[in-house]
Amino acid sequence: MDQENSNQTPKEDTDQTTSPAPAAQAVSGAGRRTRIMKAVSRIRSALGFGLGTAAKKPAAQTGDISTDLAHQRTDLAMERNYLAAERTLMGWIRTAISMITFGFTIGKLGQVMDSVQVKGALGITKTMSVENIAYFLVILGTVALLAAAFQHWQRVHELYDMGLPRKLSITFYVAIVLTSVGGFALSSLIMAL
Repeated sequence: MDQENSNQTPKEDTDQTTSPAPAAQAVSGAGRRTRIMKAVSRIRSALGFGLGTAAKKPAAQTGDISTDLAHQRTDLAMERNYLAAERTLMGWIRTAISMITFGFTIGKLGQVMDSVQVKGALGITKTMSVENIAYFLVILGTVALLAAAFQHWQRVHELYDMGLPRKLSITFYVAIVLTSVGGFALSSLIMAL
């Protein structure tokens, strides 16, 4: 090994000591990879995949049965709240689909009919076009579904912050898709004019 060092010229020796570029590239590559992994983790967390920041911690075995049962009941209560939020959103989905389909159907019938007379609470008779009723129902169903999806998203994120493990909410994605269907139904009614 001494012979190899003695064969090197001083210029070659300085090149080896002043060349930290490969080490710096390795560090910047690792930093870039870490940033990418953090970004992917944030996206997964926002979409409801993975555990996110509020990972469920295993119940500490304290040896005290009552404390362990209390932790178990708390976990079950959060799960019940999550399922209640899912059921509430499903109820809103049913209601919104009904309003959107009624509005769309009335809109298609409105192409045949001219107008409808509506008698008010005070006995005042008002003539309304069928298209206006159809638009109202489609818009009301779509906006109600969008508001219900937002409310569900807020409630589920509150539960995540309290320690509920993150789950994929198929109901939420169905609500978003049906909101776009309501928008398409409204645009179909407008295009038919």
